[in-house]
Amino acid sequence: MYESKSVFDCFACLHLKLVGNVEILKTEVKVLRDNVENLESHAKLMDDSIKDIHNTLLPDIEEKISTEEKERLKLEHWGLKWNLVISGVSGTPLAEMPKATDVYVRFPFEKTLEIPKERIEKMLFQAVHRIPGKKGDKEKRKIIVRFNSLIDRVEVLAAGMKLQRGSGYSVVRDVPPSVEKLRFNL
Repeated sequence: MYESKSVFDCFACLHLKLVGNVEILKTEVKVLRDNVENLESHAKLMDDSIKDIHNTLLPDIEEKISTEEKERLKLEHWGLKWNLVISGVSGTPLAEMPKATDVYVRFPFEKTLEIPKERIEKMLFQAVHRIPGKKGDKEKRKIIVRFNSLIDRVEVLAAGMKLQRGSGYSVVRDVPPSVEKLRFNL
């Protein structure tokens, strides 16, 4: 391994090599420490930036989301304000055409809600259709009526509010599903 003749020379040569290797390792460790410090400094800057974004932008975004949700609900509610949901109206168990549903829905207006026939004949509906229901409720599925006139809608709703419990019929406002869940819980 070493060509020195004495042990002292061997140790001296080995010592020089070790000192050289130690100096190289010290330099490498210093470079690594500098890199770690740079990374820690960068991580702290990134953490501060994320906190700034979280504290400044996130509340604005949350407020915008809340505002958009409220606006969507208002628009949805406004679009449904022309509608009433009428339940308890008999019909055909098979697919029913809108004209037939129109006739079926006008019948309880006169008989049950006691609205004058002349008034019922003048009511214009934009749309009348049955809502898909449970399997056993094929003949008495709920009907959504979209009125052309809010005056007609208010008249039918007011008459529906006077219905006695257990009459078999109900007239309620059409509301968004999220509000329907709240109404159901009440």
